[in-house]
Amino acid sequence: MKSLHIDNPPLPSEPPIALPAAAGGKNTSVGEPPTIVPEEGQLVHPATGLSVWVEAWLAEGQSLSWLASAFVHAAIVVLLSVWMLHDSGNGPELWLEGAIATDLSESIDLEESSLSIDGGEFELPRETATVLPTLGNSQSVSLADPTLAHSAATVPTEIGSISSAEAIGNLMASRGGGLDGRSAANRRRLALGGGGTEDSESAVELGLAWLAAHQSPDGGWRFNLENNPNCEGACRNSGFIESTTGSTGLALLCFLGAGYTQYEGPYQDVVADGIYYLVDQMMVTSQGGDLRGLTMLDRLGEGSPVIRKSGDMYSHGIATLALCEAYALSGDKTLAQPAQEAIDFIVNAQHEQGGWRYEPGEPGDTTVSGWQVTALKSALLSDLEVPREVWYRAAEFFDSVQDNRGATYSYQASLPTRSSTSAVGLLCRMLLGWPKDYAPLRRGLANIAEENPARSNMYFNYYATQTLHHLGGKGWKRWNPRMREHLIETQEKEGHERGSWFVREAWSDRGGRLYTTTLSILTLEVYYRYLPMYHDAFVDEAP
Repeated sequence: MKSLHIDNPPLPSEPPIALPAAAGGKNTSVGEPPTIVPEEGQLVHPATGLSVWVEAWLAEGQSLSWLASAFVHAAIVVLLSVWMLHDSGNGPELWLEGAIATDLSESIDLEESSLSIDGGEFELPRETATVLPTLGNSQSVSLADPTLAHSAATVPTEIGSISSAEAIGNLMASRGGGLDGRSAANRRRLALGGGGTEDSESAVELGLAWLAAHQSPDGGWRFNLENNPNCEGACRNSGFIESTTGSTGLALLCFLGAGYTQYEGPYQDVVADGIYYLVDQMMVTSQGGDLRGLTMLDRLGEGSPVIRKSGDMYSHGIATLALCEAYALSGDKTLAQPAQEAIDFIVNAQHEQGGWRYEPGEPGDTTVSGWQVTALKSALLSDLEVPREVWYRAAEFFDSVQDNRGATYSYQASLPTRSSTSAVGLLCRMLLGWPKDYAPLRRGLANIAEENPARSNMYFNYYATQTLHHLGGKGWKRWNPRMREHLIETQEKEGHERGSWFVREAWSDRGGRLYTTTLSILTLEVYYRYLPMYHDAFVDEAP
């Protein structure tokens, strides 16, 4: 029900006068009119002195019925004339009650188009294949969690200059990339039906067994295997990176990627200990939960403590991704707060131009930003809070490092584009909402699909496999068997190293065998680790 507001004319200036008792036996004055309960749809108004006097006079029987009727009708006509001619805005309020239809569904045609899971061919589309939505610079954007329907409040401030439509896409267009493929009922079906084999699944299980055997007694993992009591140098190619949150996060992601949590699967204790280790390593600050690595105290000068971090935003992003996935998969409410605090730290560490780098607030680079965007996406899937402005700033950062209108990406704006950073950039564009038929995205993935899996760059292989799997089509069908068989063939089959990988590349001397093993396992889990981004069931279902 809605009310139509009508102003009543001012009352006469005469003072209230005493009236005879009305029908109810009570004395009434002009200043205190009798209460009248209207029927639905009836025009109701406070009584004027004249109308109250007439009502009382009639109640006392002081007139004939015909004279009373005539007098009342004449009075009503006069009063209505006065109300219509008098300037409104003063005096008591008048309300007209009535029902007004508010259902506009029949007059608005909202038609959404679906995207196919199969993906298209890698033929270069026309530039006009997709028109992306735009946001005016004056439009207010809600900073509430876009995953929660009840958190739709807008903020009084406005996002400043928002970049081109290509940069933004439809940020909340899809829940694509969900975790439902990891369930016991879905994993095998998606693996064998989506490009995996019995051998690739066996390789995943062998890799997980190697990781479980190299977990430290405190529940974490180390890149440096030489001091691992379960290894003691039996594995070659140890790394030397000090951060234990980054290594623990990578290992946990492999178990979680297979659907194994602290409550399900054969590695429940392994996963539980790893999660506990990460939570225990978090330093809660005013900027959120810091997971950059174990805090060490060095005493300098006169014994003043100096805090030094063993890791950086790489470690934080990877560890945050692991916490968010553990929370999403298990539903363990005790993980909600640490996961949210880790996400808050990412939000507050973002540079004003949208990216992330080694330290909070530094101008961004593509690879560090890639882990943060992936972690933020996992937060959406976990119903954690992410301010919407973070996504717009991230899109602006990828604008600054793109070339060929977004088909290729560099490490930083002043550097040339590379295959590995292009794969990272394109995955982030998918997570930021680019539709699959958008020309720059398809051109970029066509370039990646023309390459062969790298023999000495697992970082590129890891990101390229994800992007091509999300899109599907000929490029994925060409890439997948080559990547899959290469990993199956290069996995260690004998001795203490059985189940691991070592790929000699730029980062392998630092991260060592643990680093290349985790990326190899995650790559082989691609069939079910994240559901395809453009699956029909997820398109246009805003989180």
